[in-house]
Amino acid sequence: MNNQTNTQLPITLTVHWLDQFHTHLQNTYSASATVRTALQHINVFTKWFEAKFNSPFTPEAITNYALRQYQKHSLDEARVSPNTWNSRLWALDIFTKWIEAERGASYSDLLVGCKNKEHGIRPAAYRSLTDKEIHDLMQQLERNIRGSITTFDYQVNVRDAAIVTLMLKAGLRVAEVAALDQTDITINERSGSVKVRNGKGSKERILPLNLEARNAISEHRKISTAAALFGGKNSERLSTRQIERIVNYIGAQIHVPEMSPHWLRYTFAKCLERASTPIATIAKALGHANIETTKKYLEASYAEIESAMERM
Repeated sequence: MNNQTNTQLPITLTVHWLDQFHTHLQNTYSASATVRTALQHINVFTKWFEAKFNSPFTPEAITNYALRQYQKHSLDEARVSPNTWNSRLWALDIFTKWIEAERGASYSDLLVGCKNKEHGIRPAAYRSLTDKEIHDLMQQLERNIRGSITTFDYQVNVRDAAIVTLMLKAGLRVAEVAALDQTDITINERSGSVKVRNGKGSKERILPLNLEARNAISEHRKISTAAALFGGKNSERLSTRQIERIVNYIGAQIHVPEMSPHWLRYTFAKCLERASTPIATIAKALGHANIETTKKYLEASYAEIESAMERM
């Protein structure tokens, strides 16, 4: 009798599955560092799986039980930080969704129980980045640029650095960033500004740009002369979803895979607050019509309270 391995499974899951997953990552993410990070996390998981269950790993062998055991190992035995576990979880989420797409069956419950409260990992709508995370982020943006191999990689990394720095240092909404044109930016020798034409409620505001934001945007403008400030292939304007993905994968590089554009905007507001900026000024910078909205922005999140208590 011909002993074949689970002939009902698609060939893509049983033959060279790692190559297939690698191709999927390359087709999904433009940054090579993101692809490497995801592959590294999956490699760590598969090696743990084979040692734990004493059997070769195949994608179809993955179970919710195995993932929960991996979480227990990561946090209780290996004692990785919550941020590192969240980064591993980000990679596993991509991996399980890929398996589901290839298998044609529902794998949506595979990660159930892997974000539980026992280990202090709570999905947050938003929070401000810590000082260390801000430093890590700014350094990672520069590393990506310096590590560019091709001209295309360099252009993408310079663009992404400008996008992230602008949101972090000026607090723009993701839709406001996507709508920017070259003419909305003014950069002089010692000053600069960005004009937000399509703010919430169709309100216009002008924000000053600090040195870091001016430098990042200036570098991007050296290689892009399209009408839209931030474009993708064929100089088409980036969508809000594309910008969200850019922020998300750079967050994964610094082990904050849940980082979103709103987190950067929220961090901007919190930095102004820590600098003793009047709340009315913060509201104006954020484009808030109602100061009560700004007050809600500045309320301490659970993660911030937890972090403060851990430092006691």
